[in-house]
Amino acid sequence: MTEQPGSPAPSGNRPEGRPEPPEGPPPVKGPASPTGWRALWLGAFALLTAIFFYPLGLVLGVAALVLGIRARRAARRTSGVAPGATAGIVLGSAGLAVSALAIGLTAFLWPEMSGYQECLGNANTHSDKQSCRHEYFPKMEKKMHLPSGSMDKYGDLF
Repeated sequence: MTEQPGSPAPSGNRPEGRPEPPEGPPPVKGPASPTGWRALWLGAFALLTAIFFYPLGLVLGVAALVLGIRARRAARRTSGVAPGATAGIVLGSAGLAVSALAIGLTAFLWPEMSGYQECLGNANTHSDKQSCRHEYFPKMEKKMHLPSGSMDKYGDLF
Protein backbone atom coordinates (compact mmCIF):
# COMPACT_ATOMS: atom_id res chain seq x y z
CA MET A 1 0.00 0.00 0.00
CA THR A 2 1.39 3.39 -0.97
CA GLU A 3 1.01 6.48 1.17
CA GLN A 4 -0.66 9.52 -0.24
CA PRO A 5 1.17 12.86 0.06
CA GLY A 6 -0.33 14.88 2.88
CA SER A 7 -1.78 11.86 4.69
CA PRO A 8 -0.71 11.48 8.29
CA ALA A 9 2.10 9.07 8.97
CA PRO A 10 1.37 6.08 11.17
CA SER A 11 1.84 6.84 14.84
CA GLY A 12 4.93 4.74 15.29
CA ASN A 13 6.51 5.93 12.05
CA ARG A 14 6.92 9.74 12.45
CA PRO A 15 9.20 11.44 9.92
CA GLU A 16 12.69 12.32 11.13
CA GLY A 17 12.13 10.47 14.40
CA ARG A 18 10.07 13.22 16.02
CA PRO A 19 7.79 12.12 18.86
CA GLU A 20 4.08 12.76 18.63
CA PRO A 21 2.83 15.92 20.34
CA PRO A 22 0.89 15.27 23.54
CA GLU A 23 -2.85 15.21 23.20
CA GLY A 24 -5.17 17.50 25.16
CA PRO A 25 -4.72 20.99 26.56
CA PRO A 26 -1.28 22.16 27.62
CA PRO A 27 -0.55 21.73 31.30
CA VAL A 28 -1.07 24.72 33.59
CA LYS A 29 2.24 25.95 34.90
CA GLY A 30 1.22 27.43 38.24
CA PRO A 31 -1.53 29.15 40.17
CA ALA A 32 -3.05 32.39 38.92
CA SER A 33 -2.33 35.41 41.09
CA PRO A 34 -5.28 37.67 42.06
CA THR A 35 -2.82 40.52 42.54
CA GLY A 36 -2.80 41.11 38.79
CA TRP A 37 -6.55 41.78 38.83
CA ARG A 38 -6.08 44.20 41.73
CA ALA A 39 -3.46 46.04 39.69
CA LEU A 40 -5.85 46.20 36.75
CA TRP A 41 -8.67 47.70 38.84
CA LEU A 42 -6.34 50.17 40.53
CA GLY A 43 -4.92 51.20 37.15
CA ALA A 44 -8.41 51.77 35.72
CA PHE A 45 -9.42 53.86 38.76
CA ALA A 46 -6.13 55.75 38.56
CA LEU A 47 -6.82 56.78 34.99
CA LEU A 48 -10.41 57.71 35.79
CA THR A 49 -9.59 59.76 38.89
CA ALA A 50 -6.58 61.41 37.24
CA ILE A 51 -9.03 63.40 35.16
CA PHE A 52 -11.26 64.53 38.03
CA PHE A 53 -9.09 64.45 41.18
CA TYR A 54 -5.47 64.14 40.16
CA PRO A 55 -3.85 63.65 43.60
CA LEU A 56 -5.85 60.44 44.03
CA GLY A 57 -4.97 59.40 40.48
CA LEU A 58 -1.31 59.85 41.32
CA VAL A 59 -1.55 57.61 44.40
CA LEU A 60 -3.63 54.94 42.63
CA GLY A 61 -1.27 54.98 39.62
CA VAL A 62 1.73 54.29 41.84
CA ALA A 63 -0.18 51.52 43.66
CA ALA A 64 -1.20 49.91 40.34
CA LEU A 65 2.40 49.97 39.13
CA VAL A 66 3.73 48.42 42.34
CA LEU A 67 1.08 45.68 42.46
CA GLY A 68 1.39 44.92 38.73
CA ILE A 69 5.16 44.60 38.87
CA ARG A 70 5.00 42.47 42.03
CA ALA A 71 2.38 40.18 40.46
CA ARG A 72 4.46 39.69 37.31
CA ARG A 73 7.60 38.95 39.31
CA ALA A 74 5.77 36.48 41.57
CA ALA A 75 4.22 34.75 38.56
CA ARG A 76 7.60 34.47 36.87
CA ARG A 77 9.17 33.08 40.06
CA THR A 78 6.49 30.41 40.55
CA SER A 79 5.98 29.73 36.83
CA GLY A 80 2.40 30.90 37.29
CA VAL A 81 0.28 33.49 35.58
CA ALA A 82 -0.80 36.97 36.64
CA PRO A 83 -3.85 37.90 34.57
CA GLY A 84 -4.42 41.62 34.38
CA ALA A 85 -0.99 42.60 35.68
CA THR A 86 0.30 43.97 32.39
CA ALA A 87 -2.89 45.91 31.73
CA GLY A 88 -2.74 47.23 35.30
CA ILE A 89 0.81 48.42 34.71
CA VAL A 90 -0.20 50.16 31.48
CA LEU A 91 -3.32 51.80 32.94
CA GLY A 92 -1.50 52.75 36.13
CA SER A 93 1.28 54.33 34.08
CA ALA A 94 -1.26 56.28 32.02
CA GLY A 95 -3.06 57.47 35.16
CA LEU A 96 0.25 58.42 36.72
CA ALA A 97 1.27 60.36 33.60
CA VAL A 98 -2.04 62.26 33.39
CA SER A 99 -1.88 63.08 37.11
CA ALA A 100 1.73 64.24 36.85
CA LEU A 101 0.81 66.41 33.86
CA ALA A 102 -2.10 67.95 35.79
CA ILE A 103 0.10 68.61 38.81
CA GLY A 104 2.78 70.17 36.62
CA LEU A 105 0.27 72.36 34.82
CA THR A 106 -1.26 73.46 38.13
CA ALA A 107 2.17 74.35 39.50
CA PHE A 108 3.04 76.20 36.29
CA LEU A 109 -0.19 78.23 36.31
CA TRP A 110 -0.48 78.62 40.10
CA PRO A 111 -0.14 82.44 40.28
CA GLU A 112 -2.71 83.01 37.55
CA MET A 113 -5.13 80.34 38.76
CA SER A 114 -5.04 81.46 42.40
CA GLY A 115 -5.51 85.11 41.38
CA TYR A 116 -8.42 84.13 39.14
CA GLN A 117 -10.08 82.07 41.89
CA GLU A 118 -9.66 84.90 44.38
CA CYS A 119 -11.14 87.34 41.88
CA LEU A 120 -14.11 85.02 41.30
CA GLY A 121 -14.60 84.69 45.07
CA ASN A 122 -14.89 88.46 45.38
CA ALA A 123 -17.15 88.83 42.33
CA ASN A 124 -20.79 89.56 43.10
CA THR A 125 -22.26 89.89 39.63
CA HIS A 126 -21.90 88.27 36.25
CA SER A 127 -20.08 91.33 34.91
CA ASP A 128 -17.55 91.04 37.78
CA LYS A 129 -16.90 87.44 36.76
CA GLN A 130 -16.46 88.55 33.14
CA SER A 131 -13.90 91.15 34.21
CA CYS A 132 -12.00 88.42 36.08
CA ARG A 133 -11.90 86.36 32.88
CA HIS A 134 -10.75 89.35 30.83
CA GLU A 135 -7.98 90.01 33.35
CA TYR A 136 -6.60 86.51 33.95
CA PHE A 137 -7.31 84.51 30.78
CA PRO A 138 -4.92 86.58 28.63
CA LYS A 139 -2.20 86.04 31.26
CA MET A 140 -2.71 82.26 31.11
CA GLU A 141 -2.82 82.27 27.31
CA LYS A 142 0.41 84.23 27.15
CA LYS A 143 2.14 81.93 29.63
CA MET A 144 1.09 78.80 27.70
CA HIS A 145 1.78 80.41 24.30
CA LEU A 146 -1.84 80.00 23.18
CA PRO A 147 -3.58 82.20 20.62
CA SER A 148 -5.46 85.15 22.08
CA GLY A 149 -9.05 84.28 22.97
CA SER A 150 -8.52 80.51 22.88
CA MET A 151 -9.50 80.05 26.54
CA ASP A 152 -12.83 81.85 26.18
CA LYS A 153 -14.68 78.68 25.21
CA TYR A 154 -13.33 76.89 28.33
CA GLY A 155 -14.19 79.69 30.75
CA ASP A 156 -16.88 77.73 32.58
CA LEU A 157 -14.43 74.95 33.44
CA PHE A 158 -12.28 77.19 35.62
